[in-house]
Amino acid sequence: MTARYIEIKNSIKDAILEKKYAIGDKIPSERELAIQYNVTRVTLQKAMHVLEQEGFIERVHGKGMFVSRVLQDNVFMLNNGSSSSILGFSREFQQQAQVTSRLIEMHTIPSPAVVAQQLGLSSRQPVHFIRRVRMINDEPALVEDSWIDCAIIDVIEHSVLEKGSLYEYIEIKTGKKIKFYSSVIEADIFDETLAALLDIPTGKPMLKVTGVTKLEDGTPFNYSCSYNRADKFKVKNSWVGK
Repeated sequence: MTARYIEIKNSIKDAILEKKYAIGDKIPSERELAIQYNVTRVTLQKAMHVLEQEGFIERVHGKGMFVSRVLQDNVFMLNNGSSSSILGFSREFQQQAQVTSRLIEMHTIPSPAVVAQQLGLSSRQPVHFIRRVRMINDEPALVEDSWIDCAIIDVIEHSVLEKGSLYEYIEIKTGKKIKFYSSVIEADIFDETLAALLDIPTGKPMLKVTGVTKLEDGTPFNYSCSYNRADKFKVKNSWVGK
């Protein structure tokens, strides 16, 4: 059964896509919407949070919620700055779509120089190298490479990489929360190898995201590089002046 807040989110999103609310329009307040949908404010707030993540609305402090630039229905916000962005691809997008993975390769290798530098490892200390194709609603959306410190996670089950959440598995194995993520986003194009994995033509535009993820004690455990289809993801930046 679909959660009530997802039903509400979809209802409001449909209204935006059908242009019942125009770009720039102020939408009813959370109190008004909670009454309209006969739900608690907490349920309504969860729905609005997902809409904000997906880029359909934006909040203006002291003024309310407004319809932002309407995205195509199959485009997702990448690294939107929400707390879910540090929890991994599966958990970040699980409320928006069906997320699955296809494992391409996984093996233990000596850490390459750039990985050792990013994770603070000694030269050639072993890491898990993992390459996966990440799927949204059964459509290949990105290729993700991860290098994970073997000293922190000694064994990673294939089932976790194909059917579960790697970051949830790591939190359970370490007993620590994942708290920090920093990344760099660059424009690039897909080469022949990556394009073949996504079943798209070579030379298609890409959003390349490299980043380091850390546990709550500040220990870096994962250096990752994701190659995202630019027709499936957009980047949202927000800035509030003084």
